[in-house]
Amino acid sequence: MKRRALSMMLAAAMVASMTAGMAVTVSAEENTDFAGEELSILVSAGWMDNRYDATIERFEDTYDVTVDLQTIPADQYSDLLQSKLATDSCTDIFWIQSNPFAIKSVIVDPEKYCIDFTGAEWESKIPEARIDACKCDDKLYGLQIWHNSPEYVMVYNKTLFEENGWEVPTTYEELKTLCGQIAETGITPWFMPGADGWQHQLAFFQIGGCYEEAQPGLYDALNSNTATFADNEKMLEVLGQFKELSDAGYFGEDWIGTDSTNMVNEFGDRNCAMALANSSFIKQIVEETGTSDEFGLFLEPLGDNTWFPASPAGPTMFGYNGSEHPELVKEFFNFVTTTESLQEILDNSRSFTNLHVNDDALEQHWLPEEEEFMASIPEEKMSVSVLQNGTKYTNDYWMNFGQDMVSYCLGEMEANDVLINMDTNRAEAAKTVGDEAWN
Repeated sequence: MKRRALSMMLAAAMVASMTAGMAVTVSAEENTDFAGEELSILVSAGWMDNRYDATIERFEDTYDVTVDLQTIPADQYSDLLQSKLATDSCTDIFWIQSNPFAIKSVIVDPEKYCIDFTGAEWESKIPEARIDACKCDDKLYGLQIWHNSPEYVMVYNKTLFEENGWEVPTTYEELKTLCGQIAETGITPWFMPGADGWQHQLAFFQIGGCYEEAQPGLYDALNSNTATFADNEKMLEVLGQFKELSDAGYFGEDWIGTDSTNMVNEFGDRNCAMALANSSFIKQIVEETGTSDEFGLFLEPLGDNTWFPASPAGPTMFGYNGSEHPELVKEFFNFVTTTESLQEILDNSRSFTNLHVNDDALEQHWLPEEEEFMASIPEEKMSVSVLQNGTKYTNDYWMNFGQDMVSYCLGEMEANDVLINMDTNRAEAAKTVGDEAWN
């Protein structure tokens, strides 16, 4: 491979070379205009992984170019991206975790920093539910290629549950009792990878419908600055429950210092019984460990939640307006949105079972477990977005909130201070973009 992968991961590089896969449909000889150029991509860990490797390799071979893929640890990515944008030194392509509010709050001035793709043929590939996360002021800036599986629900070892007579919990009290029963067997009840810096706060944010149900109109009030996170009774209840499980050791020994690197094997070896994960994680467990155990899905019951975590958002790539290779950037976006590339990205994914794109020619790989779970959720319980994507400026402080959750669990701050800090941060972001509701 020509690609010069620059991984800044603390562990070994995440991006591994893969075989080319599908046949090249366009020869390099027909694309000599870009020969010798280098395309640089800045991305947070986990957003591309090696599912893009074969496609990038074909792109390099097709256009006789080199792709410099820079994969950054999640807890460092945001600061690094902001620094590069502020100093006009960004890579040709960069990514953000986007939602209907993120382009304005994260990039702030997309007209300055982003290539305008309005009118691009690949816009039709983006489903209506995701297009708002790719546009700002009616201009198309981003491309989101993500899955439509249930995101971060409870994955559990169904076989283990059946063998021990454990029931799937639907309330917090049932969950706490179950965790105690599981812990008595020496198994970690709920695997919680705190060291990743971005996963543990999912337990708080994925149950947005629970907060909205407890206080109807909450999302609108938060977005118009007529409500706050601070003093929200349901949010305080959920944080308290999280800490109670942490204090009891139900997240595992030293969950704060444990990352997700070995989570697949922990499931395969029956060292843990449950975890918040994408539903397609089941595929990864079975394929990588060879276990014969069966797995299932249920809604996270903190706060007695009964809502599905609807999330029309995800990692999204953008072209940098200051790129020295704007046409090559555009060609890359065209390339990855072909049916051939989309199928390749899906087939090479360790965990995805589908891609949420408008392409009838794409062969999806939905799991029976996913289909069964989705069919069990009433449609009216799928109508509220997760908290981080349904409220302004919230996702921008994802890592900060996670750090505060850890401090709270360690007894270093109060629960309401965690919420107050989010309000403070959201206000700062609102002022940066000139949101009138905060002025």
